[in-house]
Amino acid sequence: MYALSMIFAIILTPLMILIAKKANIVDNPDENLKTHKKSIPYLGGVAVLFSIIPFFIFNISYILPAVLITFLGLWDDIKNVNSKVRLILEFILMGITIYMIYGYIHIVYFFLLMITGVAIINSVNMIDGMDGVCSGITAIALTFFAILGDNSLYYIVFALIGFLIYNKYPAKIFLGDAGSYLLGFTLFYSITSLTQKHGNGGYFISLIIGGVFATDFSFAILRRILNKKSPFSGDREHIYDKLNRRFNSSVPLTVFVLYLISITYGLISLFSWNFPIYGAIISIVTFLILGKILNLYGYDK
Repeated sequence: MYALSMIFAIILTPLMILIAKKANIVDNPDENLKTHKKSIPYLGGVAVLFSIIPFFIFNISYILPAVLITFLGLWDDIKNVNSKVRLILEFILMGITIYMIYGYIHIVYFFLLMITGVAIINSVNMIDGMDGVCSGITAIALTFFAILGDNSLYYIVFALIGFLIYNKYPAKIFLGDAGSYLLGFTLFYSITSLTQKHGNGGYFISLIIGGVFATDFSFAILRRILNKKSPFSGDREHIYDKLNRRFNSSVPLTVFVLYLISITYGLISLFSWNFPIYGAIISIVTFLILGKILNLYGYDK
């Protein structure tokens, strides 16, 4: 049953490639952040969304915000929305989502959740800079969330596997902001689902499951602040960039190692479920080792 979403993705993704090319919804290379050789279609996120809609049609608290956040990203892909406007809309959509999930909650908790959701969406968006990285790492993270309780997430995992056929190196289509926003929102929703079932310890476990996102995002913000740059400015110093340079620009090897790191974080999360203190120590050590070895807090010369 779960494999149906993969079949949908395999069918829909080539269709989205054609539509994106005809509508000129493509990512054009430049000499700075976009280093691919030719224009690559967006709309990968739309393909993933349509692949999973049939399986979440009755889960309004997930699918309605998912559709809205995806089309916010699509708008950004097409029109390059002002970052401040985009951020405001992200907060509004997260507020709606939190209300749909929790109803009325303490205002402090509400704003903390809203900030967390927006941070997750942007952390996923940040790491979507190399073929197969974002979709693959998210699929791995969602697999561990599914193992810990929400089996419906397997539909999204299988949809991403189908999409990866076209998104792996060399990519025929990109997720675009539509896709990275959808996946970021899905991770946030998975966290809320886990904490509702298992209490506040779910936040700690979730942080470990999303270890690659958390590592890259936190070091990116720290790196830019330390170097007196805007936290929202782009650079080629993300975890995948650092690894790729060390592997002589081998994208497949870089992606493979990132998958291994993501799986490692996932396994640590399962261990932490029963041994939280040891899990916390292992997670922090892993985080610091990655930061040091890859110089994630600084700029490569």
